[in-house]
Amino acid sequence: MNLHANKRIQLALTVLYPVLIGIFFVWMQSAFWLLAVATMLVYCALWKNIGCVLLSNGLLLALSIGLWVTEVDYMQMGSVRETRAWLPFAYILYGAFCLLPSMLLVPLRNLLIKKDRQRHL
Repeated sequence: MNLHANKRIQLALTVLYPVLIGIFFVWMQSAFWLLAVATMLVYCALWKNIGCVLLSNGLLLALSIGLWVTEVDYMQMGSVRETRAWLPFAYILYGAFCLLPSMLLVPLRNLLIKKDRQRHL
């Protein structure tokens, strides 16, 4: 079974990405950025195309705004209200270190796979 051809698996992977990042943010703050970048690199091999990348990151944006708006104390980190000052900076960091590289790596991976398949035919 081809992972990239199965639409159900692609949809599950697309939805699972923001859930994983949300879990990392809530329960593993000390290693959040390292885990977010590592997860993004793994998902670059799993995403089918840019549409999956954008959908996953759009869902992640909606999830992060939901976390931002709620007033829950996350593991002694302080309330989300206290983190609002640095949240725009976190979005910029996420865009620079996770979104932009994934938008470059997924098409590059697809191009390399296409060239490899053409070479073997």
